Amino acid sequence: MKTIAIIGAGVSGLVTAKTLREHGFEVVLFEKETELGGVWISTRRYPNVTTQNTRDTYTFSDFPMPKHYPEWPTGVQVQEYLTNYATHFGIMPYIRFNTKVDKALPTENGWNISVTSDGISETINTDFLVVCNGTFSEPNMPKMKDQELFRGKIMHSTHFRQEDLEASKNKKVAVVGFAKSAHDILAQVSKVSEKPVCIYREAKWKMPKIFLGLNFKYLLLHRFGESLFPYRNLFGIHKFLHGPAGKPVTNVIVATLGKLVAKQLKMKQSGLLPDKPFDSITSCSIGLTSEDFYDKAASGEIVLEKGEINRFEADGVILSNGKKIFADMFVFATGFRQRVPFFDQETSEKLINHKGLFQLYRNVLPAEVKNLSFVGYNPSLFSPFTSELAAHYTAQYIKGQLNLPSDENMKKEIATHQEWLLKRAPNNHASGTCIIPFSFHHADELMRDMGLKTKRTGNPLKEFMSPFNPGIYKGLTEELKALHGEAKWSRREHAYA
Repeated sequence: MKTIAIIGAGVSGLVTAKTLREHGFEVVLFEKETELGGVWISTRRYPNVTTQNTRDTYTFSDFPMPKHYPEWPTGVQVQEYLTNYATHFGIMPYIRFNTKVDKALPTENGWNISVTSDGISETINTDFLVVCNGTFSEPNMPKMKDQELFRGKIMHSTHFRQEDLEASKNKKVAVVGFAKSAHDILAQVSKVSEKPVCIYREAKWKMPKIFLGLNFKYLLLHRFGESLFPYRNLFGIHKFLHGPAGKPVTNVIVATLGKLVAKQLKMKQSGLLPDKPFDSITSCSIGLTSEDFYDKAASGEIVLEKGEINRFEADGVILSNGKKIFADMFVFATGFRQRVPFFDQETSEKLINHKGLFQLYRNVLPAEVKNLSFVGYNPSLFSPFTSELAAHYTAQYIKGQLNLPSDENMKKEIATHQEWLLKRAPNNHASGTCIIPFSFHHADELMRDMGLKTKRTGNPLKEFMSPFNPGIYKGLTEELKALHGEAKWSRREHAYA
């Protein structure tokens, strides 16, 4: 039996371990922290953080969240859910906590993985490696000019804690960024501190959790909602909706949505009406806002400053427009970097091109490095499930039971897809791993490559119009085994026969 090493015990690592064991593999999972959960661990959660997904869409196919959880579960509840998942499916014994992967070097038949745990280093040989360190593994904390002069506190949003919220009662707080984390922290700080400042480069479209009385999931978390935006390959109803006959109607629907969102969130009153049209909301993210942010921005309880930080001073910052912002605490809600620091330079250059884009076919497989896959580098509107699909995709790849083009054609497909991606989202392409809003299209591509049916129910209308339900994909391991049969390891590179 071959051994698969997995890096990271977050959402992607856990479902990969569970799925690969179902397919008959031995696994070992390395986690550098002392607890599981990835972005949901206790040391990375800011106060009162919740999911952007609803409870029933942020789950795996065969393990729904408890019904007593709220519609938008808290970070504590998500970690509890993941712990219960790992316990239920017997994954815990395979996790090596407090174990950092220092190096992963490819060999002729697998990988040499050097790890350190409690100060003790060792090297482990495995047949295959799955990277599940996540697209949110390293906080993006920009270095600013004269930052060392600042007498106050500077932190990333992932390091903002309850004690920081309490300390802000007596401090002037500025938050840099416009992501949901920025909105959440500003809304909370505004309840205890006078007029926190939001420093942002660009006002972007956001969605409320409840829109005109409807849950967000009934608007965009279904195939029809996704079809309002053109994917690079159009077919069926999508071809009609973005063709000569359907496009005018589609444009009216999208524009009307934008007008209604702007009205509900009082974007004009606050001065936060985006310059770009509403369909720009799909540039690799469809962000929700906190319940209070736009109301407080419109009333002046949150101060808005459009610009970039030019430099720090002892008591604040100077913006690019010359204005000075006084503050005691700066919180950077500036996203994350995607890095794989455990690979050597030669391997890294095969994985990431000169533009910083990961070269992954279907966001899973590198065309130039064997015995390797990535799970979780396809973050979507329902990331636990697309990670689950990528785990099955990895299993089928190892077995040699995947419908793949040649390495050369894989490279061409990667290049074509990323060329389209850079045109669609030139400044927000997630290092080439962007999926959103085309989560269903991506899932269908993985399903077709595995030979599985993309339509999962006998009711096409319901499947097209209903919010995403991961439960209709339950049992994919059994489906794949019934379709392709069992497989035995051969001496061929990274393949079963």
